[in-house]
Amino acid sequence: MKEIIAANLIRYRKSLGLSQEQLAEQAGVTRQSINNYENAKTLPDSKILSALASALGITLDDLLRSQGEGLPNFRFRAHVSFDKNAQFAAQVLRMLQTYNALEQAVGLPSYTPESTPCHQVEGNEKHIQTIAALFRHRLGLGDAPIANLFQSVEEIGLKALRSSVPIKGFFGLSACSDIEGAFVLVNTHNITIERQLFTLAHEIGHLIFHRVEYQDTLIEEGTKEEEKAREKVADYFASHLLVPQAEFERMYALTQDIVKLKRHFRVSYLVILNRLAEMGIIDFAKEKAKICAIYKKQHDGASLQNSMELPPALPANDYPENERYEFLIWQSLKLGKISEMKAAELLNLTVEKLRVRRQENEVYAVA
Repeated sequence: MKEIIAANLIRYRKSLGLSQEQLAEQAGVTRQSINNYENAKTLPDSKILSALASALGITLDDLLRSQGEGLPNFRFRAHVSFDKNAQFAAQVLRMLQTYNALEQAVGLPSYTPESTPCHQVEGNEKHIQTIAALFRHRLGLGDAPIANLFQSVEEIGLKALRSSVPIKGFFGLSACSDIEGAFVLVNTHNITIERQLFTLAHEIGHLIFHRVEYQDTLIEEGTKEEEKAREKVADYFASHLLVPQAEFERMYALTQDIVKLKRHFRVSYLVILNRLAEMGIIDFAKEKAKICAIYKKQHDGASLQNSMELPPALPANDYPENERYEFLIWQSLKLGKISEMKAAELLNLTVEKLRVRRQENEVYAVA
């Protein structure tokens, strides 16, 4: 146990960029004590362990868990390397562990998409489009725009969570178990609804086409060239899942207005531009530059950044977060599987507010 704690202290401390002195000050111990713990010379008592975990922004379980010890049956795909962000890797494991435990407590079935390996777009365009159409069929959809992809995938049992993660360049990740279903985490931190929806579709693409590359840890592997090819496959799938080709061609025949097309399909204007470029109708860079110039003129010189959406953007209120996850919490509470305190913690409420919400739920429940 001393060795496990020592390794974790070093990993989580360095992830935060703290010196031994800084950690010692925050935990209320001496620098020599930290040095002894990290060299596995002495074992902290329970009070000090809790103080260390708090100072490192992790739980006591994280501090006691062996490195590389994930969740049984689950394998991960990450878009960024988390070996330098150990706290976030631990947070993801906790999220998935909690979601999975709630699902099992309620007895709600999970979902795992069928796997069909595909490692490049070139030569596989029709195949990827067919898989996108099959997945839409699995969701009970035709070619019509998807009202809310989050709700649609949650209804078939996919574990989808949206959370604010202040990591630059991170949009989402996925994990999968053939036994306990698929999990997608989508970042909401300063990210438009359009991009969040695309990220969900993108990760579903990885779950379908790249599951053989999923790993036991969150640390990314593989060459940059291989990763770029996989990203292109997932992007192509996401585009055709959100915007079926036949419906896109029908709508484009009716209007060439980028704003009307993006509004109809509930996607980013960049998705529309990419599809038109893919079809050889426009030059992507030139069309984007034209749109940015128009935006700048209409908005007193302000630039249309890559992180922004061309108005009108999808309203966040139309896409409530984590509905299935919250349903599982309330059901677990109702069935006596978790306490009020635990439910309040998971819902980020006080116990008093939880009780008020619980009464409201009972008042409006259909008998």
